[in-house]
Amino acid sequence: MRPIQTLCLAVTLGMAATASAQQAWPARSLSLLTPFQAGPGPDLYLRPLMAKIGEQIGQVIVNDVRIGGGGALVLQQAARAAPDGHTLVVVTNSNLIQRHLRPENTQDPVDFAHISRLSLAPAVLVISAASPMQRLEDLVAAAKAAPGKLNYGSGGNGTPSHLQGATLQALTGVDTVHVPFKNASDVIPSLIRGDLHFAFQVMSFGAPFVRTGKLRLLATTGAARARLFPDSPTLYESIKNELAIQENWLGVAFPAKTPVALVRRFHTEILKALPDPAVQRGMETSGTNSSPSESSEEYAAYVRRENDKWREIVKLSGVKVE
Repeated sequence: MRPIQTLCLAVTLGMAATASAQQAWPARSLSLLTPFQAGPGPDLYLRPLMAKIGEQIGQVIVNDVRIGGGGALVLQQAARAAPDGHTLVVVTNSNLIQRHLRPENTQDPVDFAHISRLSLAPAVLVISAASPMQRLEDLVAAAKAAPGKLNYGSGGNGTPSHLQGATLQALTGVDTVHVPFKNASDVIPSLIRGDLHFAFQVMSFGAPFVRTGKLRLLATTGAARARLFPDSPTLYESIKNELAIQENWLGVAFPAKTPVALVRRFHTEILKALPDPAVQRGMETSGTNSSPSESSEEYAAYVRRENDKWREIVKLSGVKVE
């Protein structure tokens, strides 16, 4: 009987040690690997959100900004981190795009221990307010009447704004010229000057210029009409193809093999922190919508579905990068 008793004791002690380790989390400050610098955009709600969660768990969450590779650099760094619940990473739909465009150079976003989506927002299809075009149909008609003459700008090859423009081309059968910019912030000034005919922009960049009358909104890319612009149609309404639904989303994950208990615990902390007024102000200012997942399991399934969709979008658009 002694070997059996010894085995039972070992199992009991092992379970106790595991429970103790989970109860002790977090043992030190956490690190959030993010591709977003301070300023307009996701940083406006990520910082107050992580500050609030830090208060809840009794440890500071430090922003570790790593810019490069369309967000691929933070995933590479996170993949090397210990799966102990002390390293978080921002994951977006851009990561899925980059994976399908550069499979040999990027970490597979699906492989991470996904916690929750935080935000979800459509992009906006905009033109200069001085343009004679008033509707999406006008833009498509003008492009068909002058193949290869109209152009659209993006924040670079392989970015969501590039894919959105290429998808519009593929689904409507028009021929337009892609103009990639090294800095996404240069697209709107060029659009206003008339150097570009149209562009897709993230809501946080495009909405303020639509509100001030410098840009005209033709459509949004969400599954439903945008909260900020309920009178503007979606691309899906006009094109009737689900690949026209291309929403920009952002979530957080732990490295693969992080204990499920820690993943679920952090999901709970996110749900508690999101209603904080400072977080919601950041969401509103950045032009996005709070969109937490019901559970970490539901979010992981969402990422897999999005991965499949963006694979099809990349294939449809014909976009390739060097």
